[in-house]
Amino acid sequence: MTYPPGSGFPGNDPAPGAAPQPAYPEPPYPGPGDPGPLPGPASHRPAGATTTNGLAIASLVTGVFGCFGIISLILGAIALKQIKDRGQKGRGLAIAGIVLSLLWGVIGGASYLFIKSLDKDDLAKSLASPRVTSTKPKDVRANNMRVGDCINDNSGASTATDGPVKVESVKVVPCNAPHDGEVLATFRLAMATLPSESQMSKVASAGCQQRIGRRLSRDPARANLATSYYFPTTQSWASGDRMITCVAVHAREGAKLTRKLRT
Repeated sequence: MTYPPGSGFPGNDPAPGAAPQPAYPEPPYPGPGDPGPLPGPASHRPAGATTTNGLAIASLVTGVFGCFGIISLILGAIALKQIKDRGQKGRGLAIAGIVLSLLWGVIGGASYLFIKSLDKDDLAKSLASPRVTSTKPKDVRANNMRVGDCINDNSGASTATDGPVKVESVKVVPCNAPHDGEVLATFRLAMATLPSESQMSKVASAGCQQRIGRRLSRDPARANLATSYYFPTTQSWASGDRMITCVAVHAREGAKLTRKLRT
């Protein structure tokens, strides 16, 4: 027995007059402009795809401060490796931290070399030409002494106690070196004409005692101190000198002072 072409299987023939059964339709292919497949759930995405690496942030922050330069460099290197392995964000932050770290290192090294070069130059200059300081001994005219000067008088007159001193010049020396006296006060004579030596001595002695007597009594070595003074000579008076200079000296003839007085 043969079946006509196109007939169905036995027993599945459609009833007379019934409409034929449609075949299963094939799924349509997406046409132009149709949306593609929707993305899967968030749980299927890479774990670090949307996070910024914490070490990268730390590298940038520490790189801003020069004292953390080496730490920033280490953190930046570790961050770059983690970002690559985990697919995180922050590569630019890590690189910035590393660059800042290196920059601080260059600045620090250059500053150190610059300071060292200055030190060497100053040392070479000081060895080549010694500086003249204000404590270097110098000769000054007796009427040009200033309060606070420590002096040596080569004439030996300044070691005399409670008596007049007439000299042309003295030598100003450091107060921590042995010296004949220390200038504690000066005052100007009000006399219009040159007085006699005895009258000059009385005025100078009284004026100096009034100005420095109490000051000497405050020094721990007051028992070994005495007062002396300088007054104008006939020649200096003629040129306008009217100054009396009050000097503290050692009470023992020929002895030296060795420090600045505490008055």
